Amino acid sequence: MPLIAVDAMGGDRAPAIPVRGAIRALAENSELQVTLVGVQDLIQREIDSVDFKDDRLQVVPCSQWVTMEDSPVDAIRNKPDSSLAVTVGLLKEGRADGIFSTGNTGAMVAACSMQLRMQEGVRRPAIALPLPRGERPVMLCDGGANVECKPIHLLQNAIMSSAVLRRAYGVENPRVGLLNVGSEKDKGHTLAKEAYQLLANSSMNFSGNVEGGDIFHADVDVVVCDGFVGNIVLKSAEGFSEALFQVISNEMGSQLDQSEIDFGPLKALLRRGLHKIRTRFDYAEYGGAPLLGPRGVCTIGHGRSDERAVSNGILWTLRMIETGVQQEVIDSIQREMELIENQRPEAESLESPRG
Repeated sequence: MPLIAVDAMGGDRAPAIPVRGAIRALAENSELQVTLVGVQDLIQREIDSVDFKDDRLQVVPCSQWVTMEDSPVDAIRNKPDSSLAVTVGLLKEGRADGIFSTGNTGAMVAACSMQLRMQEGVRRPAIALPLPRGERPVMLCDGGANVECKPIHLLQNAIMSSAVLRRAYGVENPRVGLLNVGSEKDKGHTLAKEAYQLLANSSMNFSGNVEGGDIFHADVDVVVCDGFVGNIVLKSAEGFSEALFQVISNEMGSQLDQSEIDFGPLKALLRRGLHKIRTRFDYAEYGGAPLLGPRGVCTIGHGRSDERAVSNGILWTLRMIETGVQQEVIDSIQREMELIENQRPEAESLESPRG
């Protein structure tokens, strides 16, 4: 029975939301165990408030936690008994099969990279963000783990996120696009142009450049970029979608309320339809983004996650464990890096300043 360790002190509404989300995940999947890591008294109070009793839910106590304001370096250095550090430690020690946190993203990336170390051949960690796009997400990678990239890092972002789609979603040959300022292959800065060449020479299904406006409807499954750009795309998409649905809801309600016709039943129907559409494009449907590169299954959730998002994030972590995403990442990195190295002249190396 897979066991997932959850940082119960991470997120804007901890420990209430992580605890309730974990309980919801356990209710939805009988083949799951969860270990909550955090201040025991606070966690137990939340468990008791919903009168939940199940041996599949355990608590590992700690005395500290990482806040959203803590710098990643300070969090790792000065809080060795934080819920985040202990959660990562459980995975490192083999006492958990995967971990999940809605806490400080930078600290999560740093803790996993330092404690777990990187998979063989992987240069930098990357966050593969599943952006809602109807029935199946488009993977945006990197979503913020590595803001200063070299071309080889963008290539590996594509390799790792493609591996996730193959295993977790059964996409046999994911189509990869490189986020750029234009669709022509000679567009963009030096990083984009050199990354384009690496992707074009790989065995992946590379479709070329895609522009920002094409992310949600272009014919690609993976969109590759550096973490700086990716995080801006994520926050912009979240803000726009929230504002758009709020405007639609307000305008629709206002028009129906001002009409002389009784639209009571129709109003309820329209609002249910709007809610269903919004749900299909809501990050909470996935609940978390896999942190790729470190040794082990690690998932990062949104700091503003609600109970449903936490539950879905835990179940997404379980999905990665059960479908063997980690091994697919390892195999894919090894295969593609051997191919790229064999194509390069002896005088060149991927370790060069631009490599």
